Amino acid sequence: MDVNKKEQVTTRRDFLRYVGSFFATGLVITTVYPILTSCEKDESLPAPPPGSNVTIDLKAHPELNNIPSIKKINIQTPVSLTIIIKRISQTNFLGFSSLCPHQGVDLELPSNPDGNLHCPRHNVDFSTMETNKGVVVSNPNGVKLGNLPTYQVEFDPNKNILTIKLS
Repeated sequence: MDVNKKEQVTTRRDFLRYVGSFFATGLVITTVYPILTSCEKDESLPAPPPGSNVTIDLKAHPELNNIPSIKKINIQTPVSLTIIIKRISQTNFLGFSSLCPHQGVDLELPSNPDGNLHCPRHNVDFSTMETNKGVVVSNPNGVKLGNLPTYQVEFDPNKNILTIKLS
């Protein structure tokens, strides 16, 4: 066998080994990474103090003048949290947690106020409709989680103030 041909075979063999190991490494990473970062258990989120209420002046949130409308509102007291408020009629509002009940991922608002809240990590949808508020309506990956926590919301039309009962 010619020496140049032997070097060429060794080089080709080394190349194939390199490509094979590169492919195998990529396959292992793409297979193992989702397993390592997957949901292991529910994480409990800090609860507001018992009996806590929050008042929201709707003058500060003109987006909620439309019926229906939906908006995330940041609250700083009594605890720092974000609440999703949906206006469903002239005097009725719904309140939802803005975090997935499984691991606390920030939920995405629907493009249509009557659409569902979406968890981008778990691909789960929660209803924003009054008849089944916070209920899981789509869970294609079969994630074990409960319904989305909701809040009781009272509206004072004379003052244009919402009172959200956090617990």
